Amino acid sequence: MPELPDLFYIRNYLRTHVRDQSISSAEVKNPIVLRVAVEGTFEELMRNQSIQDCHVHGPFLRLECSGKIDLVMNLMLAGKLQHQQQHEKTVGHLCFSLLLKDGSRLNLCDEQKMAKAYVVRQGEYAAIPKYREKGVDIMSSGFTLPAFIELAGRHTRKQVRVFLNDHTILSSIGNAYADEILFDAQIHPKTFVSKLTQQQIERLHQSILSVMKWGIEQVNTASQPIHIKVRDHMKVRNKKDQPCPRCGTKIRREGVRGYDVFFCPKCQSPTRKSFIDWNPA
Repeated sequence: MPELPDLFYIRNYLRTHVRDQSISSAEVKNPIVLRVAVEGTFEELMRNQSIQDCHVHGPFLRLECSGKIDLVMNLMLAGKLQHQQQHEKTVGHLCFSLLLKDGSRLNLCDEQKMAKAYVVRQGEYAAIPKYREKGVDIMSSGFTLPAFIELAGRHTRKQVRVFLNDHTILSSIGNAYADEILFDAQIHPKTFVSKLTQQQIERLHQSILSVMKWGIEQVNTASQPIHIKVRDHMKVRNKKDQPCPRCGTKIRREGVRGYDVFFCPKCQSPTRKSFIDWNPA
């Protein structure tokens, strides 16, 4: 799924290429992704709207439109937002398409049809699950070390990987960058927050800041179309059995609360005994 660096890139792209364009028409191919909380059909509501701005709110993209309505999208696992030029094909199963004044289209495509798009009045977001359940914005000035220490102190019973991925605590870190952050901080993903030392908490805070900044820079440098998920720069994510870039040990994959996590068993040594001993004999 798109993570914060991807969403920032999409936001900036849309602000450059789509902002201030009017929507000539809207076409719905798969209404299962739509949630319309304003009277009228999606096609009626979006027609003749002008896209005034784009915002990132946790895992959500919010298109601010001229008619005092917002189109809020959560791309979920496999959703893709495509800015389709007239000579291009769609990038997958088309859910809906907005025809823009310049002849291009803004498409939401999702083979798994898990993405969600909400049409709501501006400022009225109660109809969007988890939209208002947002933790500390990790890219804001409020994400200070004292604030992070206070959050860690309130969630000592969580495994650190679960702690990082909880968007009601930290907004927002996805699976891929959680692996990269823990690798950078040299902390095992199954370590309980209560077992982190003061030095580790400080290092983890710094790793969140530096890794997310690095991710944003890497995605910007790649400069791919907005429907492409940029992951070539990852050091451990999806690198199972490849050598650790720090020490050469094989990267391992394990499960944490139903999600795959990738880590180096040497650089990120466990603080407690696991069912599997990843260390070489």
